[in-house]
Amino acid sequence: MWTKNKTILLLAAAGILLFVAVQNVVLPQWDRNAEIYAAEQQSPLTHHLESITKYQNKYMGNASNISNLMHSLPLNEVRSTMQLYPDSLTADILYHADTADLDSAKLERSLIYNATAAFALIDNLEQIRFKFDDRVYTAERSRLEAWYGKKPSSLTDSPKIWIPVVQDPLADLSYVQKGIASLFTVTDA
Repeated sequence: MWTKNKTILLLAAAGILLFVAVQNVVLPQWDRNAEIYAAEQQSPLTHHLESITKYQNKYMGNASNISNLMHSLPLNEVRSTMQLYPDSLTADILYHADTADLDSAKLERSLIYNATAAFALIDNLEQIRFKFDDRVYTAERSRLEAWYGKKPSSLTDSPKIWIPVVQDPLADLSYVQKGIASLFTVTDA
């Protein structure tokens, strides 16, 4: 009888210790990891390709797919809406902010990254316009193909392609400025 009570007490103590360990060590670590991941998703330099490949689609007419893609890319913290023009294979992403209120380096990196992701994942998208309250950035598939020298869909074949070809060069501000000038037509709204 005494051994049975000891066993029950030991198991109860072990259960309490495990509960405390999970509550004070494991769950806070998971929360920290989730916060780090969310922060990485906000930057084109650290965004994870794997998080967006599920939005790959042959047709741009799937509004919820494009919306989910845009809300998974950098600049998703800026309130936005979307409008699709299936006849011209164009998507407008309407950001409700002035470009002057945003960090210009992050904005330009994000625009290149987001346009590349959109053309790489949506096969028949031909044009995307990022419309801010004060400025419009228009990108076309043909200019993106010329910039990278390959079809955008081939960029998402592997992170071993995406990272060195799309992400790593965005760390260089002169590359970003050349990219904005080469990939986008920029007009005042």
